[in-house]
Amino acid sequence: MTFKLPCISGWKMQANVFPWHAETWQHWKTLLGQKSLHHAVLLASPKGSGRLALAAMLAKTILCKNGSQEPCGVCHSCELFVADTHPDFHLVKPEAEGKQICVDALRAVNHYAWKTSQLGGRRVILIQDADHLGEAAANTILKTLEEPPSSCYFILVVASMNTMLPTVVSRCNKSRPKQPKEDFVKRWVESELFQSVPIQVIRINRGAPLAAKAFIENGNVTIHEALMDAFAGYLENKQGMFILTEKLIKTSGNGLQWLSFLLLDVMKLQQATNEGLVHCESLSLVEKVSYTISSSLVIRQLMALNKMKAHLTRNLGLNNELMISNWLSDFQ
Repeated sequence: MTFKLPCISGWKMQANVFPWHAETWQHWKTLLGQKSLHHAVLLASPKGSGRLALAAMLAKTILCKNGSQEPCGVCHSCELFVADTHPDFHLVKPEAEGKQICVDALRAVNHYAWKTSQLGGRRVILIQDADHLGEAAANTILKTLEEPPSSCYFILVVASMNTMLPTVVSRCNKSRPKQPKEDFVKRWVESELFQSVPIQVIRINRGAPLAAKAFIENGNVTIHEALMDAFAGYLENKQGMFILTEKLIKTSGNGLQWLSFLLLDVMKLQQATNEGLVHCESLSLVEKVSYTISSSLVIRQLMALNKMKAHLTRNLGLNNELMISNWLSDFQ
C-alpha cells in the first residue's frame, strides 16, 4: 500500500504569534539567531490557544530564504508558504478529530525526511496532534528523530505530553507556553468581538483564547445554555432522554465535555465550596442539579462520563447514541 504524504495544501491557519506566545517566540528567535534550534521542537499548548499559528510561524521562518529570526515575507519560499503550496513543508495530522495518526503516514514521513529539498534549502515536517500517535506510529519515527537528516526540522504540536511515548518526548526540545491569565483572555476576546464576554465562557474553553472566541462566534453560548437546561430538566423529570441524547450527539463531543464541567461544579457545591466553578455565572443551574441528585451519584456518573469520553475519542466506530443513552439512563 502506498501513502502519499500531504504537503501544505489545506493549511488554512495564518502564521502568527499571539501576545501570550511572545515569550516562546522570542526564545525560538534567539535559538534561530544562534543557529542552535533543535531539529525536533515539541510544542505543548491547549487546543484553541493559537498553537498551530505559532507552529506555522516557526515553520515559515525556518524555510525563509532571507531571514534568520523572522520570515521576510517577500522571498519565493514565503510566498509559497502563504499560498499553501510550499514543496518542502509537509503537514501530518489525524484523518479525523480524535483519531490516531496512521503508521503509513509516519513511514511516508521517514521517506520524505531523507529526500532532497526541492528548493535547495531546509525542509519542515509539522505533526499536528502528535499526542495522537499510537505506539506503533511513534516507534516508526523514533530513529529519524534520534538521527535526523541534515536540514530537516520536525515540529510536533500537542495538547499534552502526558499521553506521548516518553522516548519520543526525550528526543525533542520541549516548549510549553504559559497559559494567559483568565482576565487577560477575557479582555482579549472582548477586544476581538467588541462585546462583553462572561468568565464562564473562558472557563468552559479551558482558558484558550481562540477557542473562547470561536465558542461565541459559532453560537455555542445559546447551544450550551439550552443543553444545560435540558439536562437539568431531564434529571428532575426523568423525561426526554432521547431528545437530550440527540442534542449531545449534535455537539460533536463538546456537549459531553460541558456536562463533565457541570457535574464537577455540582460535586464542588455539594462539598460546600464554590471556588473555581466553571459555571460561575449559572450558579442557579448548578444549585438546581445539586439538589436533584445525590453526591454519590454525581461522583459515579462523572467517572463514568470521563471513561465514556475517552472510549469515544479512541474508537470512532462506537455507537455514540447507545453509549450516551445508557449513561443517561443510569441517572434514573
